Amino acid sequence: MKKWLIGCGIVFVVAILCTITAIAGLAIIGMTVEDTPTPTAVSPTQVPATATPSSTPTPEPTAASPISNVSQPSQPPVGPGELYRAVVQIVAEAKYRGSLMPVWAGSGTIIDPRGYILTNAHVVTSGPADPPVEALKILVTEREDSPPVPRYYAEVVVADQKLDLAVIRITTDLHGNPVDPATLNLPYAQLGDSDSLHLGAPIIILGYPGIGGDTITLTTGVVSGFTEEPGYGPRAFIKTSATISGGNSGGMVADSQGRLVAVPTMLGAGTEEGEVVDCRPLVDTNGDGQVDEDDTCVPVGGFINALRPINLAKPLIAQALKDLPTLSEGTDDLTDIPTPTIGESTIILHDDFSDSTQGWPTGTNTGFSASYVASDTSFSIHVFKSNWMAWITAGLDEADVIVETHAHPVSADVADGFDYGVICREVDADNFYYFAIRSDGYYQILRITKDSAILLSGDWKPLGVPFYTNQWNTIRAACIGHTLTLSVNGQQVAQVEDDDPLGRGDVALAVETLNAANVTVHFADITVYKP
Repeated sequence: MKKWLIGCGIVFVVAILCTITAIAGLAIIGMTVEDTPTPTAVSPTQVPATATPSSTPTPEPTAASPISNVSQPSQPPVGPGELYRAVVQIVAEAKYRGSLMPVWAGSGTIIDPRGYILTNAHVVTSGPADPPVEALKILVTEREDSPPVPRYYAEVVVADQKLDLAVIRITTDLHGNPVDPATLNLPYAQLGDSDSLHLGAPIIILGYPGIGGDTITLTTGVVSGFTEEPGYGPRAFIKTSATISGGNSGGMVADSQGRLVAVPTMLGAGTEEGEVVDCRPLVDTNGDGQVDEDDTCVPVGGFINALRPINLAKPLIAQALKDLPTLSEGTDDLTDIPTPTIGESTIILHDDFSDSTQGWPTGTNTGFSASYVASDTSFSIHVFKSNWMAWITAGLDEADVIVETHAHPVSADVADGFDYGVICREVDADNFYYFAIRSDGYYQILRITKDSAILLSGDWKPLGVPFYTNQWNTIRAACIGHTLTLSVNGQQVAQVEDDDPLGRGDVALAVETLNAANVTVHFADITVYKP
C-alpha cells in the first residue's frame, strides 16, 4: 500500500498559509506568524517536493452518522431552562424476603442520550454494612412540577469509590426487556470545565433531596472555596454556599450556562459522624407487608456542601463510553470479524498499528516526525515547530468514506493551542477536507484548496459532547456526497453541506500546532468504511 508522510509550515502571515497549516486556527483568530519555513511534502524516502499556499473560511451542527449501529443524538444537550430534564432519581433495590425493595435513593445526570448516567458511587454500590444492591431503578423527570416516573433499570459500568463517582447505563425497561440504546434518545447535559469556576461563581444544583416533597428540587448558590486532597490536586472538592441534603447525592451542579460542572457528594462534606438529616422508612423492616411509619427509617444522608469537580469525572466517563457499541458491532479488534461488511458498509482499511511492517512512513523531517509506539500500540505524529501541520495518508483513492480513529495527545500544553483529526478526499496536498479537534474541546470542518481554507462549520465551536484533553478520544469523519459529518466519542457534533464537493482522494491522520510546539498525538488505530 502506498503511503505518504506529509508536512508543511506557514508561508506568510495569517491570510497566506501553507495548504494545510493553521488554516484552522491562525487565519481565523488573526494571529501573526513569525516563522516562515519553506513548505514541503515528503515521501517515505524523504525526497522533498513542493507544496503551495492557501487561506481563510464558514459552519453548523446536526444529524447522524449514516452507518452507526447505535444512533447518534438527534437533539442538542438540554439548555439552561430545561436542565431538570437531564436529571434522574436512582433508587437502589435489595432483596427482602425474596422481593426487591427500595433501600435508598439518590440522583444522577444523563450525560449521553443512549442512557449513560453520572452519579455517586455510594448511590449505586453497597457499603460494608449495606444490603447488597440487586437493582437500580431509574425514574426520569418528565415534568418540573410532578414526581419522577419509573421507566428503566440500569447497571454500573464503572465506579471509583475514592472519588465517590460512578457511571451507570440503562439496560432494561421495568419488565426486564432489554432496551435499544438507539431508541432512547434521552435529554442529556453538556459537560463543562470545572477548572473555569472561580470564587463567587453562581451555580445551580438539581436533584431529589427526599425532603420537601417528591418533585425535583433546585438550589442556587455560589462557589465558596476549594478543598485540596492528595492525588487530586487543589480542586479535589468545590465548596458551595448552597445547602444540599442527602438525596441530592449524585445530582447535577451546573454553571450559569447550563453545563454540568460538578457532582454533589457526601465525601468531604464535613458532616459529623452519625449525623443523619434525611432518614425515611423505605423497607418493610417489621414484616407486616407495608412500608410505613412503623418501620425503621433508612438513613439517606446528611447535608452536603462538597462537590466533586466534573474534570475529575471525565476519565471515568471516557472509560465508560468506551463500552459504547461501535461500527464493529462491539468488537474492538476488527480483524476478528468474519466478514468485513457491516450493515450497508464495508471495511476497506483497518490498521491497529501493532505491526510496524505495514508500511506507514517513519522518520524525521523538517518540523515533525512519525513513528510506531510499541508501549500503547499506536502511531505517533510529533510536530516540534509551532504553526506547522503534518499528516500521514493511507494510500486510498475513494469518494465516499467514513474514517474512524482513536487519538490521544500525550505531550503538549493545552493552553498553547493545537488541533488534530482526520482528513478525507485528499485529492492532493492542496485540496482536501479536514475535521479538526482543538486541544481545548472545540472543532472545525474545513475545505482546503490551493488558495483558501473554507470554514464549512464556521469559526471554532465547542464540541458539546464529552471530550478529554489528555485521554483517548474517538473521532469519526463521514464524507458522503455533499454531506460531511463529524462525531466525537460516539456523539454527533456537526453535519455540513458542500454544494460543490471535492471528488475522490486519500484519507489521513493529522496534527497541527498553533501557538504550541512539541506536540505529540498518538493514534491507536484507523478504520475506513465504504458506505
